Amino acid sequence: MAMVPWRAALTILILTGCAAPGVPPASSVPAAGVVMSTVSSPPSWRPGDRWVYSWTSGAETGVKTVEALEIREINGVSFYLVRVGDVESFYTRDLRWAGTMQDGRVTARMTPPHPLFTWPLEAGKGWTYRGTYGDRNGTTEFNDVFSVVAAEAVAVPAGRFNAWKIVRETERRDSDQYWYAPDVRFYVKWIGRRGDTQFEEQLREYHPAPRLIPEEPSTGSPSTR
Repeated sequence: MAMVPWRAALTILILTGCAAPGVPPASSVPAAGVVMSTVSSPPSWRPGDRWVYSWTSGAETGVKTVEALEIREINGVSFYLVRVGDVESFYTRDLRWAGTMQDGRVTARMTPPHPLFTWPLEAGKGWTYRGTYGDRNGTTEFNDVFSVVAAEAVAVPAGRFNAWKIVRETERRDSDQYWYAPDVRFYVKWIGRRGDTQFEEQLREYHPAPRLIPEEPSTGSPSTR
């Protein structure tokens, strides 16, 4: 990826997935003993859905808010427009990260959109990605491998959740492990590396927008709040 200040890189790449050096491939990661159902389809986000994360990177700490703003059509394709800190990003409706926007104009793009998740999510699932990230600084080729390695119980400030752990392995020194919890429709924990910089995020608050039609309770991720 084109070099940008690390905070901007975290804001962008936290939406594009990754697996820390030394993370073993899916075949060698033991099961965590948590029983979860397959997540057959992507979650439905609504304008007003909001996730608040605590983050650490070296000696630095902070708080980051992710908020779904609207569903927008861009070139005939429907996307979620999401604010992450002071950056607006857009996802496909199946949660593939597509790029960033400013003043209604695309400022960075992932072609094709980057698949943090591929549905259904289930143990042993894997997928690959080849694509290009481009912004005003140039373009970078991606060649990534994703694996759903286990179902795990994860304790974060927002509570305890059952989640699918996903890793992404790359040809660079970028890496990620992240945990998707059906109860919050997104990740609850993320550990990643960008070059020499390692970071971690943990969910501290989840505020779903009101649903006029109640959804079926999740069978994949019972949580204790």
